Amino acid sequence: MKHSYLKTLVLLLLSALASTAQVEVIKNEGASIRVDLNGAAGSQAAKILENDLESSGYFKTVSSGGEYVVQGSASSSSVQAKLFSSDGSAILSPSASGDLRHAAHKVADDIIFKLTGKKGFSESRISFISDKSGHKELYVMDYDGFNAQKFTKDGSIVGSPNFSRQGSKIAFTSYRSGYPDVYVMSYPGGSRSKVASFPGLNSGAAFSPDGSKIALTLSKDGNPEIYVMSADGGTPRRLTHSRGGKSSPTWSPDGSEIAYASDEGGRPQIYLISSSGGTGRQITFSPAYNTEPDWSPESGLIAYSSLSGNQFAISVIDPEKGGGGSVVDDDGSCEDPSWAPNGRHIVFSRNTGGHSDLYILDTKTRQAVQLTRDFGNCTEPTWSGR
Repeated sequence: MKHSYLKTLVLLLLSALASTAQVEVIKNEGASIRVDLNGAAGSQAAKILENDLESSGYFKTVSSGGEYVVQGSASSSSVQAKLFSSDGSAILSPSASGDLRHAAHKVADDIIFKLTGKKGFSESRISFISDKSGHKELYVMDYDGFNAQKFTKDGSIVGSPNFSRQGSKIAFTSYRSGYPDVYVMSYPGGSRSKVASFPGLNSGAAFSPDGSKIALTLSKDGNPEIYVMSADGGTPRRLTHSRGGKSSPTWSPDGSEIAYASDEGGRPQIYLISSSGGTGRQITFSPAYNTEPDWSPESGLIAYSSLSGNQFAISVIDPEKGGGGSVVDDDGSCEDPSWAPNGRHIVFSRNTGGHSDLYILDTKTRQAVQLTRDFGNCTEPTWSGR
């Protein structure tokens, strides 16, 4: 009787585990996948899906055959699909409605997660600065470069944008008052409030993982130092107390530490400090000029800009190990790295021939894809958390 009860319990547990197993992990990156969509917008939706799947780094789209097949239909306001394995077994029935591009992105992310267990970034946004209008203004676009929209019309200098991990807020610095003040703007609503306008420099605001606080650079007490304050404004709390200028704060995935750049030892290097205060700890020691750190919420790695010779490169470092880091892109002068939600891709600004455009880099394959063209000088990109 006891053995029968235990056997039944084991079977129930195995059944429960089977019912919650939601990920069919692909065996190899570069798995072939075919997309066949019909309907009024089938061809357009298929192109968006194919680009999303290939951009993830996990799939290679094909016109026939394929280890996986996506079938279905699309209209101007919806995508209805079914995902099959090569033997005809049904795996997933993803669907989404609304704007066609966003619906296709949603379906792509559902497929990516189902087959890899990894977050897709097809639905994410990228904020950036462009001087297309004659002034440096804040823009937001889809991750693939489409649907770029201007979010400020300050007619002065806007810089240092930073998306919250939730994708619902953007912090940035604007000189619209004649001084560098920090604003927080709701997204996509666009309403904004001034949260830091202290005497001197107010810049580089970065949201904490839960979006409730910002870390930023203030010079109100004389030296540019790192402070933490409520994302709604209020009294800032000073973290750093050392010589040299501090800039570009970025939070660790769990919010317990903040990385930043400081030239207190001469040339700028990357430091870490507890988000509750203490003493900064240097983690880069190369002779290069290392700055603009961005801490990945997924992989835990820090990307940063490193100057070697007379141009910048994008480097990546494990903050637990420290050291010199490793260069992942040095084609042209590369700056302003920001991690995708998946912890694998980086968006950055590349200057070639005196002109800056945005690129997405796959840090595994080291392949970079250009995002912006003929949109003025595009710099300071930051990736939304979703």
